[in-house]
Amino acid sequence: MKDFIAKIARKKGENSSRSLSRYSRLSCDIARDGDARHEIRRGYVPVMVGFSEEQQERFMVPCGWMNHPCIVELLQLSANEFGYQQQGVIHIPYEPSHFRVIMENISSSKK
Repeated sequence: MKDFIAKIARKKGENSSRSLSRYSRLSCDIARDGDARHEIRRGYVPVMVGFSEEQQERFMVPCGWMNHPCIVELLQLSANEFGYQQQGVIHIPYEPSHFRVIMENISSSKK
C-alpha cells in the first residue's frame, strides 16, 4: 500500500511540474476582477452584463439556468460580439436592468 501511495505522489508531482493546463479550474472560491476580489459560490457562473465597463454589473447565474432559452440567446449574442475565446468572466452586451428582469422571471418560473 505504501508503494502505491508513493507512486501516486510521484505521478502527481510529475504532472504539476509540467506546463500549466489550458483549462482553468471551475470550482474556485475567489475570482479576481482587476483589484476587486469576488466570491464565487459553487453551482453559479459569474457573468458581466453591460455595454461599457462603467455600465457593467456582475451577476451570478445558477448553472442550471445556462440552458434556459433566454440565457442561451444572450450567450449567443455574447459569442457573436466577442467570439468563443473569451478569457475569464463571460461578458454579455446587454442592458443590466433588463438582464435583472430576465433573471427574476426565470427565478419565479422555477418555483
